[in-house]
Amino acid sequence: MHLINIFAAATAALATTAAALPSAQKDGNVAFANVVATKGFSKNQTKTPVKIPFGKLTHYNLSIIDLQLKSVTVNVLGTAPSVDQVVCQMYKDEFATQPGSAKFTKANEALISINNVDFGWVLCYVEA
Repeated sequence: MHLINIFAAATAALATTAAALPSAQKDGNVAFANVVATKGFSKNQTKTPVKIPFGKLTHYNLSIIDLQLKSVTVNVLGTAPSVDQVVCQMYKDEFATQPGSAKFTKANEALISINNVDFGWVLCYVEA
């Protein structure tokens, strides 16, 4: 009986620890490129902030005309990469075989279309 109580206490302690992990660590995404997706022109224009995990082809259900890299968020200890080292590119397909934009950086946004198009899939990474 005493062994069962010890086992139950250990299980509860482990469950509490797992629940206390930050959500970014739970899903493995601890570094993001913060990108703004623009839809439309002038008074009908909307800008939607999206997070693109580094090294993960990412899709959002949005219509866009351009993409702008704004900043970097890192949720772990250590030195964060400079936003100037980050490169992103939009693709038309989930396998990244059909480019939908040129590579874009903080200094050079991706001007995708004069008409709204599907967000597609975006990949961001740190270039050394």
